[in-house]
Amino acid sequence: MLEQSKLISALSARQFAEGLLAGLAAFDKRKITASQAQLHKAFRRVLVEAKKNQNLNVDLSDVDYDPLYGLSGWLDEFLARAQRDLMISSPNPSYQRIEIQLTPEEGESLLSQYVDHDAIKQLSNLFFQELQHLN
Repeated sequence: MLEQSKLISALSARQFAEGLLAGLAAFDKRKITASQAQLHKAFRRVLVEAKKNQNLNVDLSDVDYDPLYGLSGWLDEFLARAQRDLMISSPNPSYQRIEIQLTPEEGESLLSQYVDHDAIKQLSNLFFQELQHLN
């Protein structure tokens, strides 16, 4: 177990999004089927909830949303980088499917580096539930 002093307490938006993927992997919810609009809408919902959590220290100032279309260029860029870094794969983008490449154990290990990993796991679960609701 990591010492408390080595845990990450203030998260960048990228670390937060990686934590969401790790949380999904930890729950063994590693396949996501959603349209781009559904993905962005679910992520937006999670961000709203993250901002309400006063114990969660996340800098979301870089995350942008087009108010008309409800899409985030930041999220698209994050997903492209996550694919490049082999955290996710999109076997065929036209099928609108994302596969998280982390095992449940790797997800738990990544989350254990964050001070408030339980909150991130809860938000990961909210993200998945929101996607299910939108489908």
